[in-house]
Amino acid sequence: MVTFPPLKSVFTHIIAHGEKVELQLPSMSHKKQFVDFVNRNRHFHEPWVYVPSDPAYYDQYIRRMKMGKMIGFFIFTRKDQQFAGVVNLNSIRLDPFSSASLGYYAEESLCGNGYMKEAIGLVLGHAFQKIGLNRVEVNIQPGNSASIRLVKSIGFEKEGFSRKYLQIGNEYRDHERWAYLAEDFS
Repeated sequence: MVTFPPLKSVFTHIIAHGEKVELQLPSMSHKKQFVDFVNRNRHFHEPWVYVPSDPAYYDQYIRRMKMGKMIGFFIFTRKDQQFAGVVNLNSIRLDPFSSASLGYYAEESLCGNGYMKEAIGLVLGHAFQKIGLNRVEVNIQPGNSASIRLVKSIGFEKEGFSRKYLQIGNEYRDHERWAYLAEDFS
């Protein structure tokens, strides 16, 4: 069940919470936590995603959100407020496409506890119920079996394969395209 916090929570940057996690809007107060998280998990995230750990990148990340084309969500465990990962809605389009692209990466030491699955479910709720999107896509490299299992378990459907779709590191890589539609969200 998706629950959204009362209005007073806006001041604490909490967007939504489930049984295991809460989603917070990234703010400048999270910069050190984010940089430490990226550095701690670099070997785990690569070759699937290359996230800069430069504090200037974090400033740019916050600026991109303020421009309105993307929104980031930081995942924190409800039990002990550990930083569990990041979920981003990128390339948000409110035109007839009414869509966004999903990106995410997790804290390796917390994997296998259902945190990312619940967080993506909460983000989908936000995308469909609050923003009003019709579609959320995620593109995954075929070798990233853990990520493919995750999106399958949430209900994403595979729609296709894109050769040399996205540059990751210094190389264009093939991706599978998965999608979730608002009409399928319960």
